[in-house]
Order: sequence, then structure tokens, then C-alpha cells
Amino acid sequence: MQTEHSLVRIGPDFDGGYLVPNDLENIQAVFSPGVSETLGFDLEMSDRCDHCYLADASVGEPKNMPPNMSFLNKFIGNSNDADFISFDEWVASNEPGGQDLLLQMDIEGAEYDVINTAADGVLSRFRIILLEFHDFENVFDRGRFDSFCKTINKLNETHILCHLHSNNTKPYYTFENTLVAPVFEASFIRRDRVQSVIKPALAPHPLDQANSEKLPDERIPRFWLV
Repeated sequence: MQTEHSLVRIGPDFDGGYLVPNDLENIQAVFSPGVSETLGFDLEMSDRCDHCYLADASVGEPKNMPPNMSFLNKFIGNSNDADFISFDEWVASNEPGGQDLLLQMDIEGAEYDVINTAADGVLSRFRIILLEFHDFENVFDRGRFDSFCKTINKLNETHILCHLHSNNTKPYYTFENTLVAPVFEASFIRRDRVQSVIKPALAPHPLDQANSEKLPDERIPRFWLV
């Protein structure tokens, strides 16, 4: 849905940039699990918030991080051990009282387990949530479908979907003569930040960009639209 908060693009062109509701004033901290080669989004957000927390066990600590950015060499999961830290523990240990946080999550398919096992009330601490959903080619598997639905329904309890974008870094598949991206990006804003839902959102948005120049960019399937 299109809300009273216009969308702005934060991060680099093409892959790594996100459309974000322009309700960023007084964002306390950013949590960014899944670290890419470039920190374009995180660097821009570090200028807008008190602290930016990164986590990823598949890469080393990024170079030249600003003083208000920290890196944890662990995966975000639903347990705590040598390689993993639970999402709840990660948030609580860094921002125990924060209520105006931003989450940007790109963890290659683990997002479903992380969101589905997050304790009640944790997600509602995030004013804005930016999620990259993966593995949507498995939506016709009953077990995976149920997991996808649980994630989306849980997010909808506390947040409103305000942007959706097909990610063309992986080849699309065909469903009823429509090309569908197995990876897509979604932007959510917490419900208490929206005084009125104006109308169904414009899709594709004028600020959208293809994530890759190597594959066709179908933008958005028609059946996603209200």
C-alpha cells in the first residue's frame, strides 16, 4: 500500500539499493544481517542513525567501517552457538531499549526461520523492515508454502507492506505464462507510523532499478497487484 511516507532510494544503483519509506528521522539503530562486498546501504544509514550493526559468518570484517558501525562474525539464526546467534539475542544485546530501529535482512533463505521464531514483540521494535525473500520457486511445495505464509502473516500483524520489487539476480521461472522472480525485495513500515493508508501502491515504482544487467528485468507480476 502507498502511505503518506514517500519512498526514497538508499544505497548504490542496481543491486544493494533499497526503496525505503521516508520516515527515517530519529531512527536509533540499523541491524543489517547479511554483508555484501559493498556497504553502500549501511554507510548511508550510518550517517542517519546512532549505530549500525552488521552480522555475517561467511565474510570477514569489512574494511574502513565508520566508528558507529560494528561487525559480528556470526550467522543470524534461531539458536546460539559458535557460528550462530539468535535474532532475539542479537537485538537485545545491542539495543535493549530501542523502539525505533531499522532492519535490513538479506540472509539467503534463512529469513523465514528467523522471522518465524522471533519472539513476540521483537519485530515491533523495528519501525522499518527491508527484507529480501529467497527461494520463491519452492512456493509450490506445501511445507515451504506454509513457511512463507507464516512469515508474511507474522509481518503483516505489525507492519504494512509499502513496496515490492522483483530481484533479477536469479533467472525467473514461468507460472501461467507469467515470469516470476524467485527472489524479491519487500519494504515494510510499522503500522503505528501510518495514519492513513492512501491507496494501492504504484508498481513498479519510478525509483526501481534492475538488480542485474545480465538478466531480463520483468519488474513485477500482475497478480501481485491489488
